[in-house]
Amino acid sequence: MRSYVAATIVVALCTALNWLLSMWLAPTNLAMVYLLGVVAVAAGYERGPAMACALLSVLTFDFLFVPPVLTLRIDDTQYIVTGLALLVAAVVISTLASRARAAQRAALLAQEEQLRNSLLASLSHDLRTPLAVIAGSASSLRDERSKLSQAEQDQLLDTLYEEAQQVSVTVSDLLEMTRLHAGRVELDRQWYPAEELVGAALERCRRQLSRHRMQTRLDPQLPLLHVDGVLIEKLLVNLIENAGKYVPADTLITIVGESVPGAVVIRVEDEGPGLPPGAEERVFDKFYRADREGAVTGSGLGLSICRAIAQMHGGSITAANRASGGTVFTLTLPAEPPPQTEPQ
Repeated sequence: MRSYVAATIVVALCTALNWLLSMWLAPTNLAMVYLLGVVAVAAGYERGPAMACALLSVLTFDFLFVPPVLTLRIDDTQYIVTGLALLVAAVVISTLASRARAAQRAALLAQEEQLRNSLLASLSHDLRTPLAVIAGSASSLRDERSKLSQAEQDQLLDTLYEEAQQVSVTVSDLLEMTRLHAGRVELDRQWYPAEELVGAALERCRRQLSRHRMQTRLDPQLPLLHVDGVLIEKLLVNLIENAGKYVPADTLITIVGESVPGAVVIRVEDEGPGLPPGAEERVFDKFYRADREGAVTGSGLGLSICRAIAQMHGGSITAANRASGGTVFTLTLPAEPPPQTEPQ
């Protein structure tokens, strides 16, 4: 019913416009206004509302603007042709629009199917190995415990914990990506010092970065950030952990924070092998991994989540290769004026 109501409103608007134009234009020209209305309805709705719009336009045009006015009698055959033209336009355009919408729906379904296939492939790739390791380690502890030394048992327990953590991170990333792209996240914006967010992220990554050297260079004059602290911390954790995964042990990872006009820029720089040529933008695609066949585990969603969080805050994130070697990820967040505190 909404589409038919919309068609009626379009006819009413065209009639009001024609009422003003009738002082200067001949009735035949006024029909073009109704034609535009029919085209708009046909392009936006199915054939039924388009036909209703065309028929109502013909009747209204005949009743109000075709002599003798205020009757449905047509003495001039040219107006009959005009009415038929409106009906034909409605049929043709609505048919073409319906086909275009059907093609668009088919493309969306194909895209969704491709996304599902990518999701299943990612889950299969990223969960198969850790689950196999978990099963093997648990089996060894259950069946061979008496034959294993305490050190071997502790190693198996560490392996169980690490692989279970990997499964947890993969599932968490999938859920987080679904929430972000479904628009179900409302930002809980508060004022945070940038060094507090960076420090919290580094603390969460301490275990993963135990084999790397860390350095922070944050401008002490950085303004406060009006952000959702939980999400921005998640973004920074993803960036730092991503650097830790892809760079050799004992290399330096540097976090730089500086203020630019209207924004705060935070960079995560590493001394790793860098990105493959042309991958600077693709790394933010869902399920894309620059080292698909390597030993690095992950869902390929971490950087996609980073970009979604940055965009939700009105910011941006980019990736590039450093001239001296390695990769730099640059997060830019808008700097808002902090609230004014009233004097006591």
